[in-house]
Amino acid sequence: MHIHNVFDDFLNMTVSAFSMKKDEERYLKCSKKYNENQIKLFGDTLGALFLDYESVSSDGEWDDIIGRIFEELLLSNVKTGQFFTPKSLCDLVAAITQSDIKEGTINDPSSGSSRNLIAHSRLNLNNRFNFTYIAQDLDERCCLMSVINFVMYGLKGYVIHCDTISMEIYKGWRIFMPETGLFVVPISVEDCEQILTKKTDDKPEIQINKQLTLF
Repeated sequence: MHIHNVFDDFLNMTVSAFSMKKDEERYLKCSKKYNENQIKLFGDTLGALFLDYESVSSDGEWDDIIGRIFEELLLSNVKTGQFFTPKSLCDLVAAITQSDIKEGTINDPSSGSSRNLIAHSRLNLNNRFNFTYIAQDLDERCCLMSVINFVMYGLKGYVIHCDTISMEIYKGWRIFMPETGLFVVPISVEDCEQILTKKTDDKPEIQINKQLTLF
């Protein structure tokens, strides 16, 4: 089996594990490809991933561990111009977009693994309490990495697999904070539409109230 397929299965099984038995079908679909010893290795890898995130997450620091693994495995799509923003630039963009708004919604319409959102949340450790984060991306693999990063850094919000330009929505996840019982819940296309738009005279409007957009 190709390493790319193994990585995708790891992402899917990890997100399923975070879903507290609300997304068992995803786990079973992936796990049936592996024997008992191989399944144990997935669990060991997830444990090591937690330790790696813990080692880089003190005093507002951060690193996109799962995104770096993605890049090191050469999984980014060069043909479509899929390159992840360096951490230093994410920190700069987050600092530039910092404003007097102390609560609200932060949306990245082309989120990748959500580095910009993580960078904003780490500017002030109260940000993750006061802001709801929304990640959107066309690449399902990136959305799964975003879900994992939301969990690792305790961000509350939504990850939505969609085409931001056409607004075609495929699926989504809601991520809760650890203080309220951290877990991930799959949400419907209709729920995603409600999150991204509001209906006014039967016409969708992008929610802009207290909303910043990071590119």
